[in-house]
Amino acid sequence: MNKFSKFTKALSLTAVIGLGFAGVSNAATINFNNGVAASDGSGLTSQYIDPVNGGLPDYFIETFDSATGVPGFPGSTAYTDAGFEQDCAVNSVNNSPFGISVNGNAGEIGVRQGSVSGVAAAPANDTTCYGYLSNNNSGSATVEFDYTNLLNYFTAQAGNGVQLGITYLGFYWGSVDTYNDFEFYSGGSLVTEISGVGLLNQFGGSSGNQTSPNSNTYVEIEFSIAEQFDTLVINTSGVAGEFDNIVIGLSSREIPVPAPTGLALFAFGLVALGLRSRLKK
Repeated sequence: MNKFSKFTKALSLTAVIGLGFAGVSNAATINFNNGVAASDGSGLTSQYIDPVNGGLPDYFIETFDSATGVPGFPGSTAYTDAGFEQDCAVNSVNNSPFGISVNGNAGEIGVRQGSVSGVAAAPANDTTCYGYLSNNNSGSATVEFDYTNLLNYFTAQAGNGVQLGITYLGFYWGSVDTYNDFEFYSGGSLVTEISGVGLLNQFGGSSGNQTSPNSNTYVEIEFSIAEQFDTLVINTSGVAGEFDNIVIGLSSREIPVPAPTGLALFAFGLVALGLRSRLKK
């Protein structure tokens, strides 16, 4: 199988995900502490891409910060809390050709800086904008990140019959709570799920702790090409679920194997487009 970049990391705490629903395949692997310090003061980011300095060309990052959005394409302030419109935006929702659809209730999704009691708590050591999801003390809340357009766009750019899939997801999960979970879908079918309960059990964290590294951790999930996903869904039944620096990584499908020229042109195209998209809640 051809991959546009090799994963070369030492997994310090890896486990086979056993957190999904019954009958759901669990071949994806999760790592809890391979995140690195972000250059913009947002706490932790993926080892593959930094909010300011960029990184490998087949990785996209959502920072929720206007300053680190895609050049020339303003992000959306539809979910931004009042008073933060100049600094915070969902960079994935924009007019760029590889914009990512973020769907949810504006009353449940928020983007802001800092912590407010009863509303949201910034992930540990994160002084920048971040996203959060809240049920507003009633029922449940959901936000969906749909990457279909991005996959279609770059598949077309690759040419030669190449098809792309998302086989990597990283995100900074702040003050992990037992009532939060992340679900991954492909073509509308659930691929796997990771819950706050499962993460805290694996990592030994305490629910809602706003400062401990055991409850504020950069989560990385690697999927097999067969389990690649196109949609991320975040759910919460409490106040609140906080996250920052969402990163996705693209890989080619095993069949067909693209010609070397096609791969080279694809890699060049990603670099030429600035390839630093930001997405989050």
